[in-house]
Amino acid sequence: MEPFQLHAVIQSTALILFLFGIYYAKKHNHRIHHLFVYSAVGLLTVGTAYMIYIVGGVPSAHGKFGLFVYIYVLFATASGRLFLGRKIKRSTHKLIASSAVLLLLFQILSALYLYVL
Repeated sequence: MEPFQLHAVIQSTALILFLFGIYYAKKHNHRIHHLFVYSAVGLLTVGTAYMIYIVGGVPSAHGKFGLFVYIYVLFATASGRLFLGRKIKRSTHKLIASSAVLLLLFQILSALYLYVL
């Protein structure tokens, strides 16, 4: 398997885990929600670090935007911790997390357009 294919599989799996995390948040099963979200963040970390290592940085626009999306996902995860600490409202965390997942989806779709089609 090529490095780019492995990266694509890892990032797509992370997106699916985030979607399962959203589903379990709506079901109010917070333990499973956190399991899926933290697993997805771990996969994103591995996938991002792997590509930075393989490519030797972030030379392309896709890589730069991908790094931004990764940092934004980390921010969304931190907003969940702030929500649990009652520092922000549920609606604020929901907006931040939903936009992070949408950004990840757009990043994956742009990769499909740029590198596959």
